Amino acid sequence: MSPLGYVLLKLMRGGAAGAALFIVLVIGIELWKHGGDMTAMDPGFAVLLALLLVGAVWLMRAMGRELARHRPDGGS
Repeated sequence: MSPLGYVLLKLMRGGAAGAALFIVLVIGIELWKHGGDMTAMDPGFAVLLALLLVGAVWLMRAMGRELARHRPDGGS
């Protein structure tokens, strides 16, 4: 992998981490808005947020594995 590709992949992984943190923030705001009652949240919106969070974390892990495989310091 080229050094530019490595840097871009690291930036994209940071963006996925930021997206995951934002999703967690939105879930927290929704819980706070409804007084901590999970049953008061819209179930469709809760499922959508959960799927987005799982996708962002999955993407971060995949990028981390790819970055570990192609380290620029000569590690394989």
